[in-house]
Amino acid sequence: WYFGKIKRVEAEKKLLSPENEHGAFLIRDSESRRNDYSLSVRDGDTVKHYRIRQLDEGGFFIARRITFRTLADLVEHYSSDSDGLCVNLRKACSQ
Repeated sequence: WYFGKIKRVEAEKKLLSPENEHGAFLIRDSESRRNDYSLSVRDGDTVKHYRIRQLDEGGFFIARRITFRTLADLVEHYSSDSDGLCVNLRKACSQ
């Protein structure tokens, strides 16, 4: 699910391709903030983007009230519970 340095529009194109469904997601490097990431999620026929921030002391968060040690922990949490996202993460984007 980690796609590295791809642009937002490329992420949207991939997620909206026919082999991906509602809830498909990927994580990519943020285009605007070095050291941050973006979570892109397919929501029906659109794609929503969330900034994943990195804490100085290590760890990641989308909403500051809940932090995660690793990106994998973040993905696991939002896969079982949307917890404020448009949809829970279902299946990693197929390349």
